[in-house]
Amino acid sequence: MTVANLSEQLFKPQVDYPETSSLIQRVDYNYINYRHTLDGENDRHWYRVLNRLLWHWRGLSLIEIEAVLARIAVSDKKKSNPQWFDTIKGYQSGNWIYEFLSQANEWQQQANLLNQQSSEQAVRTRRHKYHLTASQYASLSSYPHYRDDKLALQAQSLAYRYYQQALDDSPYDYKILSFNVAQQRIEGILHLPYKGQDSACPIVLLCGGLSHLQFDFYPYFSQHLAPYGIGLLTVDTPGIGQSARIKLTQDSSIVHQAVLEQLPTVPWIDHKRVILAGFRFGTQIATRLSYLAPDRIKGLLCFAPILHQLYVDTKLQAYLPIMFRDLLADRLGLTSSSNQYLAAELCYYSLKYQGLINKPCSVPMMSILFDQDLLCSESDAQLLHSTQRHQRLKVASMSLQKNLDKAFIQSSRWIASLIGKTA
Repeated sequence: MTVANLSEQLFKPQVDYPETSSLIQRVDYNYINYRHTLDGENDRHWYRVLNRLLWHWRGLSLIEIEAVLARIAVSDKKKSNPQWFDTIKGYQSGNWIYEFLSQANEWQQQANLLNQQSSEQAVRTRRHKYHLTASQYASLSSYPHYRDDKLALQAQSLAYRYYQQALDDSPYDYKILSFNVAQQRIEGILHLPYKGQDSACPIVLLCGGLSHLQFDFYPYFSQHLAPYGIGLLTVDTPGIGQSARIKLTQDSSIVHQAVLEQLPTVPWIDHKRVILAGFRFGTQIATRLSYLAPDRIKGLLCFAPILHQLYVDTKLQAYLPIMFRDLLADRLGLTSSSNQYLAAELCYYSLKYQGLINKPCSVPMMSILFDQDLLCSESDAQLLHSTQRHQRLKVASMSLQKNLDKAFIQSSRWIASLIGKTA
């Protein structure tokens, strides 16, 4: 199916489309008031956790986001759950996927109105911004990216296409790479700091969270890595995006480990200077891989690490919003779940119980912690020991946006220092 036909199909209302929150059948429900910088805010009127701060960090307008949310909230169409605004049945106005994908389409149309053949820098810059914004809204329409959410998966296809169009007009170069993982072929995106780059450069291999698609981190590359001449390689975690066919198991690093082993065959990557960066659940993947393959890793960066306590503490798991519990069930390949069953499964993901972080690791480490973070206690970061050095940075809740930016800046400086780079 061509992109044009796919776009036309997606923007037509469909009343028989299964609603996202109904895809996972839960035995037990309980509402918990939850809010965190990297996770978002759990509102009792929404099934999805609203992560305005990171959506804005990804380049989306808060005013525009609120306008879309308002259209969803005021809809009087039939819902799967009357308590939640974002559970409109069918692909129609008021439905989450419909509204955010419509917003993506508006930005894509603006990009298409520009001269697609023009090489003028001002035109290319505008096209880049419009395509990038369209890709982020298409990604947001798919959120939380469930494996069996068929229309959301089609929205992801558009998001990937819009993102590649944005990269075509980017001031940086990129390559779409293919990797063999568990008898599957997955695609990753290598972001290179220079146009027409023909030499190998150091890279950050990103391990995103369970609710992130691989192209949600473009600002981290463009603002914090590219100025140092550092590339970014993104691949989706098991159970999501390009890795959707790979089930999440206690061998959570299976995708990134396979990619790491194949990096010596990629001519644009200096495979001897690879930094692992994990975000939230992705820190479990990145840390696990650092212990399994320390000779291939130059450094480990953990944003709000979740390594042990959440996986074994049922009282702490009770603070997880319903969407997060459904998301875990989805990544595990389940269509139904309960708190008791999830608790039994999650304990296998504790890196302490796996016997990995009970001993020092030879990889230099940096952990970024956040005030009032229920899911990432400081004790998790203290479980990490490096035979070289382990730097910890605490982000204060006051002036959060400013301090978050400082954390990104300091992390990129730390990465650059490991590989001998200067801005």
